[in-house]
Amino acid sequence: MRKKILACLFSVPFSLSSLYASDAPRHYIMDETVVTATLTQTPLKNIPAAVEVIDSEEIEKSGAMTLHQVLTEAQSVNLEAVSGRQSTARLRGLSSNNTLVMIDGMRLPSGFQDKIDLSEIPAGWIERIEIVRGPASALYGSDAIGGVINVITRKPSEETEAWFSSRYGSNTEGEAEETSFDAGVSGRSGDVGYVITGSFGDKDRVDLDTSDGSTDTDDKNVKAGAATISWNVGEQTELSIGATYADVERQGLRFKNKKEQEWLNGSERYTGRIELRSDLGEDSSILLRAYRSVYDWGVTLTPTGNGAPEVHSVEQTTDQFEARWSGVLPGGHKVTTGIEYRTEDRAEDGLASEVENLGVFLQDEVAVTDRLSAILGLRFDDHSGFGSVCSPRVSAAYRVSDEMRIRGSYAEGFRAPSVFELYTGSEYTRKRILLPNPDLDPETSRTWEVGADFEHDWLALSVTAFRNDIDDMISEVFTGNYDGTIPINEARNISEAMTRGIELSGRVSLGSGFSIHDELTVLDGENKITGTGLPYLPEFSNVFKLAYHDPVQGFGGNVRVVTAGRQYTDAEASVKTDAYTLVNLSLSKSLTSRAEIYGGVDNLFDERVEDGYGNVYGPGSTGTFLYAGIGLNL
Repeated sequence: MRKKILACLFSVPFSLSSLYASDAPRHYIMDETVVTATLTQTPLKNIPAAVEVIDSEEIEKSGAMTLHQVLTEAQSVNLEAVSGRQSTARLRGLSSNNTLVMIDGMRLPSGFQDKIDLSEIPAGWIERIEIVRGPASALYGSDAIGGVINVITRKPSEETEAWFSSRYGSNTEGEAEETSFDAGVSGRSGDVGYVITGSFGDKDRVDLDTSDGSTDTDDKNVKAGAATISWNVGEQTELSIGATYADVERQGLRFKNKKEQEWLNGSERYTGRIELRSDLGEDSSILLRAYRSVYDWGVTLTPTGNGAPEVHSVEQTTDQFEARWSGVLPGGHKVTTGIEYRTEDRAEDGLASEVENLGVFLQDEVAVTDRLSAILGLRFDDHSGFGSVCSPRVSAAYRVSDEMRIRGSYAEGFRAPSVFELYTGSEYTRKRILLPNPDLDPETSRTWEVGADFEHDWLALSVTAFRNDIDDMISEVFTGNYDGTIPINEARNISEAMTRGIELSGRVSLGSGFSIHDELTVLDGENKITGTGLPYLPEFSNVFKLAYHDPVQGFGGNVRVVTAGRQYTDAEASVKTDAYTLVNLSLSKSLTSRAEIYGGVDNLFDERVEDGYGNVYGPGSTGTFLYAGIGLNL
């Protein structure tokens, strides 16, 4: 089930919340809570932010195997293909480096080419995904200029429960064969709660042209698990420890150095945490947390004929310690404040470096009148690589009537240069050598946003207009050639950029179990130095869904039409991809209260999507894909 709410980031409780099941008309569940937009468990009705929530039920029925496949239908999320056949996410047209990706509120370290590959994060981990669109540096600091994608894993349940699901799929040519299994158990014994999940997935390669020395997709194997144990120390205090682990192996062919080469890639991602939560009173609570997140990546390229193998490796570790307090002060001020200390260590092909960051933030939500609410937010960060920066935010929402409100906000954000950009750089990867630059300054941003929401009975409409201005954008600059042919680039602060857009969404309940949903995003961007367009910025994207749900018979289904406009795929804005439209079908049937079967067809008309859209391993790269599965609650 997908829940959506459009509103103004960090204002106070006048949100026109709504929630709808993936195969059902939208209905209202006002007690549903999210954490990413405010750093506290907050009902959707009290969160005036552009937030989208995708839960495990919708993920299961979609047949998605990884996080990047789940995000292909999220509003204002554009996937970008990068070196190494990775898939990264861009929010509102900004670079993937300006999108903060977290698991349970904890940052993920980047890997090859300084990217977080979403195709390596298994769907079996996920209880739900919370996507906050728009700048969030006032709470999260660096990397959140475009927004935040927070993957939330399962938590211990009050009653003992177990589950199992399995799905199988293949394209119409018999390639891309996929098998996956997910299982878990959760419950509580006295003061101790627990949840343990595990998943396995295996997907075969696709090779449309066997003569070009490179497979179109790779054989892929994913083994993953997550666990949390909690202990009620007292009536108001909980201590918990948790971990997630994923092991991914991929194998295929690459054409490099004028040779066909066997490509073998392996990666491990691990996150471990310990945290203490305590209610100090009716309106006051604290959180203390420490965590470590490690990403270990390696690749071996071996010529299929004679020749020595080429080996590369990356390991990055993030350690963070944080303390947070939230409470209500006299005068109706809801205050959240905290302090964070983080270190990031990166070793790439034997070259190691480290950066440190100290952050302090304060957020105050206040009701100015019965109809007008506002919020002030400010964060200070001190970074060992470049110095200090402040990130303010102010927003307001005015309730015109019970059905309508208007909203607006202004925020500033930043992205700190990474260890990769400051100190390590990258060797030749087929395209170029990238030299690091220890004198880089942070990217900074200014964002304006206005919008309105209307909701009454069977109709809901939302519109948001935004503009992002980025200064000191970190770009690669050509400095010469190696061996006369291989470009040598250096990371420099040279670019100023602008992105702007309009987000429209609507829902119409047609009755008799039918509903229509549509989300349209129109984007525009410019490199303000050269006057050219920006890469990986689709002119528009749209997701249309016609859904049906019969709760009595336990039957549901939907037709989804996913469209993306043309976009540039190079920094010079000289090469444009073609637009595409994918038509996806999904059906589900409850056999009992504890068993359900589902199936579907992705890319019904066998559309071929160009690599620039980042649809790695998805139906756009594999062709028409059929799948079926079963879910059991034991």
